[in-house]
Amino acid sequence: MHILGIALFVGPQFFLAYGWVAASRQITDMPTRIRAMRVVIRRFGYIGGAGLALILIAGIYLISTWRDYYSYPDDASFTGVPYGVIFIIKMCTLAVMLVVLGIHIFWAGPRLIEAIEAETEGRGTPAQTRSVRMASMALSITGLALALAIMVMGAMMNTKNYSLS
Repeated sequence: MHILGIALFVGPQFFLAYGWVAASRQITDMPTRIRAMRVVIRRFGYIGGAGLALILIAGIYLISTWRDYYSYPDDASFTGVPYGVIFIIKMCTLAVMLVVLGIHIFWAGPRLIEAIEAETEGRGTPAQTRSVRMASMALSITGLALALAIMVMGAMMNTKNYSLS
């Protein structure tokens, strides 16, 4: 379930970054492009949100059974084994990623759509749209890079060489 959640969370990010951006440029009618953009982003947001919920639920189960998974003794300290240290770093990275994505979802993304609409209607300039687009792209790329780093740490937690002391 945890891996399915990760796929549902990260997959839409890749699609939107590498598929949708290029495909949407083929739509020359700007009002149509904006409407399509809103629908695609909202629908993929639902998928990513469901993935995040699965990650949370399955992750809570996985971390609650960490001793059983590796047969650690009951007196083993969580931070005394690499598994625990990697987990703490992973959760700190997750918190940063969620903040970055939150800023993108609730601030930069809506501002970008507004800037595109304003430019289309003659109320904005290409320079204003470009500025917001660069901020949006920086946040998107940072969020995706952090998600990939978290995935690497997850793989490390499930590898004997990194998890066992």
